[in-house]
Amino acid sequence: EVVARVFANPRARGWPASAWHHLGRMAAPPLPPFDPDVPALTTLLGEEAAEVVGVVVGAAGGSLRSLITSQVRYVPGRSVTAQYRCDVTWSDGANKVETFVAMSGIPVPDEVPVLQQGDVSIAVFRFPNDPFLPGLPAAVDSARTARLLEQLGEPPAEARLRTRAYRAGRRAVVEVTTGKARLFIKVLRPKRAAALQERHQALAASVPVPHSHGWSGDLGLVALQAMPGKTLRKALESGSKRVPEPAQLIELLDRFPQVDGTGEAVAGPVARAPDHARLIATVMPALADRLDALVEGLGAVESGDDRYVHGDFHSSQVLTRGGDIVGLVDVDTAGRGDRADDLATMIGHLSTLALESSARRTIDAYGRTLVRAFDVLVDPASLRMRVAAVVLGFATGPFRVQLPTWQQQTERRVAMAEKWMRADS
Repeated sequence: EVVARVFANPRARGWPASAWHHLGRMAAPPLPPFDPDVPALTTLLGEEAAEVVGVVVGAAGGSLRSLITSQVRYVPGRSVTAQYRCDVTWSDGANKVETFVAMSGIPVPDEVPVLQQGDVSIAVFRFPNDPFLPGLPAAVDSARTARLLEQLGEPPAEARLRTRAYRAGRRAVVEVTTGKARLFIKVLRPKRAAALQERHQALAASVPVPHSHGWSGDLGLVALQAMPGKTLRKALESGSKRVPEPAQLIELLDRFPQVDGTGEAVAGPVARAPDHARLIATVMPALADRLDALVEGLGAVESGDDRYVHGDFHSSQVLTRGGDIVGLVDVDTAGRGDRADDLATMIGHLSTLALESSARRTIDAYGRTLVRAFDVLVDPASLRMRVAAVVLGFATGPFRVQLPTWQQQTERRVAMAEKWMRADS
């Protein structure tokens, strides 16, 4: 009965019926509306997700005990990718927390298990066997990583690994620590590795970005220096009085090289706003009119200068020590763009962060200081409109990480975007 209701894949014939599990999910968030073009959406975010993932766990010799959705990437009308934190008991009796990924609407290689019923297909794979990130298994294998370190000139040593970030099918970050060295391995789709390597090389001469120890185009790996200091976000949340002055942030951006008319253009928050609004309106139709008004208002924002920008310049990317800036990380999105977008992203991130932070007063006060300083550099009205677009982008976050209260938090962020839209210059 369950097999008929979920998906029976011709590739998966022979999987035992005992692989199916009817499991509840802890603190399940509310489901978005049904999308007829992505019918797997509600399956992968609902109770049937445990049944779908349970098939693949069972085929691998395990038993799925519980499942929590940790992340979802949903493109309305096109595709959905859901990432799960799973408690699994394996055939040898070991209990482990595993990451599994299910996706629909995205073509996958033949070796990936696919559950299918009619025109609906769901591919499922287990971390680190991401078919789009061929270097990930090597990056999370201590023996293979130790050999990589040797190739980079480090003395042989046992490597301790910690996965710091993972977005299925897109990228991962693995922290590598030995007795004498610490670095980060970024894992990307192979076609993106060369561009990231070149970006670090282009910026290293003038900007305190991580040094690249080496890279692999075939595997999509870039090994990066571990920078000193702590993030500006952590400094603010800890109540530190020693944080960078606005002039230091501006000087950091001024250190970016001049554009030469070439290079990849960075889509700013205003350009991305229609896609963000569409996603939010799809999962929360009651906000559709408000979102339409936001997007319409943002249409009045004019393009500014053409400079080398960070592209995602916020408080978790700036590293500080003793109130000084000592590093800038995550330059994956750096390219040609508008300086005002970098300034707006910093303010919009702080504005959004303050909504849920116990250090709200400190963060808001610092944000106001930045607004006053940035108003001198760019048109104040345009800056506030761009901040509204930034906050609108962050409003997709609560749904993406499937917070139990994602609807309420999404509405709060949309309201914050509206506030910035109405703000006087």
